[in-house]
Amino acid sequence: MGKLIKGLVTITAATAAVGGLCYVFKDQIKESKVYKEHNVDEKINKIKTSINENEKINKVKTSLQENETFNKVKNTIKEKMPKFSEKEEDYVDEGEIFFDDLDAAASDRDYVSLAGDEENKEDDAEASATEA
Repeated sequence: MGKLIKGLVTITAATAAVGGLCYVFKDQIKESKVYKEHNVDEKINKIKTSINENEKINKVKTSLQENETFNKVKNTIKEKMPKFSEKEEDYVDEGEIFFDDLDAAASDRDYVSLAGDEENKEDDAEASATEA
């Protein structure tokens, strides 16, 4: 285990030394014959542009995936929502909800007024007196 750590430290130190020398002599390296023969600047620019294009493509792919996910969720919600008809009579069946005066009179229910008027209190007092 000790040999492995010593080897990693040695490789790291050597890499740092080579990088430092390249940084110090970067101007001389750019003017060298080998650097110019292999068109290193053009290759570096091609790599930079391809990296930028890949980043743009990845951003577009990500936004498309997010939109697809949003659309899937939206469609799932639409499928699970109850379906409503366009006709008003399908919404409300008046016979079940609203009572006419005739229906109220014919029913066996007793209704009590909730209004706080004096007249209603008197009517309620009279009705309770006749029942007793």
